[in-house]
Amino acid sequence: MPLRCISSEGDELSFEHDADSWAALRERNARERHLSFTCCNAGVILKTSSLGTRYFAHQVRGGCDTAPETQEHLRAKTIICKALKDAGWIATPEHRMIDAAGVCIADVLGKRSAEASKGIAFEVQWSPQLAEITNARTVRYNGHGLRSLWFMKRPMPLNSRDVPVTRLVPTDDGFDIYIPSEVLVRGAEYMSSREVADLASWRRCGTLAEFVRGAVEGRFRFGLASEFDVRLTVGGVANWCYSCGAEVQPATWIVLDLGHLNPDFPNILVEIHELGEVEGSLAERILESINARLPSVGGYRLGQRKPKESTATYLANICGCGAFLSRSYLPYPSDKDRVLLEFDLKTNAEEVAPFYEVRDRWCFIDRANPPSKPMLGVHGFGIPRITLTRLQASSSSADGPLGKVRHVGYADIETD
Repeated sequence: MPLRCISSEGDELSFEHDADSWAALRERNARERHLSFTCCNAGVILKTSSLGTRYFAHQVRGGCDTAPETQEHLRAKTIICKALKDAGWIATPEHRMIDAAGVCIADVLGKRSAEASKGIAFEVQWSPQLAEITNARTVRYNGHGLRSLWFMKRPMPLNSRDVPVTRLVPTDDGFDIYIPSEVLVRGAEYMSSREVADLASWRRCGTLAEFVRGAVEGRFRFGLASEFDVRLTVGGVANWCYSCGAEVQPATWIVLDLGHLNPDFPNILVEIHELGEVEGSLAERILESINARLPSVGGYRLGQRKPKESTATYLANICGCGAFLSRSYLPYPSDKDRVLLEFDLKTNAEEVAPFYEVRDRWCFIDRANPPSKPMLGVHGFGIPRITLTRLQASSSSADGPLGKVRHVGYADIETD
């Protein structure tokens, strides 16, 4: 069920036709028999699938090495071709190549221009396929100077730099594309096949057409960006200093968002005392940036303090009077919780490493529809996601201080 055949004028592409031009081409071919295939000498007939996809077919089957395709496979190829054309690329369906192993056919070859020496082989795999075969076919395309991008109904492997694989999910009017979420990237080997197949473990990246356009625009990439802005959100609550009685707002946690260039990496939650335990230049710059802003907002600054009868020091909130808030006590979480500070710092993967053990994965950048990010602690454990959007910046004098403090755990943090 090819999308391409040839005539005396060159390639004839089914996806470039509307209903009227398709009917006219059918009439002409019935008169002149001017269409043929590159794979064999069979006559060409024009058809339309039950899904509305236009395609060419062999008038008589037999003696041809072209494998039959499902209607879903044909529809996906058509969508890919149209998306490439809309992006200004050249799309060649059923692109045949010859090497030492014989003939290989890419479902769709995408190139920036006819003169481009390299391109992308877009492969639609509707039936199950062993990972070894996927790898071998990818290596074969590499030998022809092509990168590959796989769209699979049942994708395996889940996360490989060399073999980019996405999940193809049919919808009423086409297909949606999914890539592994944090849950799959870190734990697929411990999950059942049913859990792996559950779409809740995947991130939707829009329609197939939207994804193809994003891929050729360079928005589908592997690993952390080489350099990026990290968004720092510092949270705290209203309180009072037990020593001088001043109304203050201690900083109790920090969230690191790795920015729009790394949309599929989680946010990182750091308690204030943990910041003092993280080594490296980024931790130092975060502390400097907080201390340059926090006194005017919360009345505190951060510094190392040693409790009585202890040999250990830790990072704590220090009031202007010199009193410090012990890490054993946090203000009551309430509707007075607020974002104290938000600022950006430019960083890179090396600086982020002390905060987060990076597990590289494929990311899809879509600033119009960013994914909801999970939250991880600095030691890699999963935690509830703080509802940052509900925290409203306001002055402590307007809200009034809380009456007392007590120790709280993760279960007390406001979550979705």
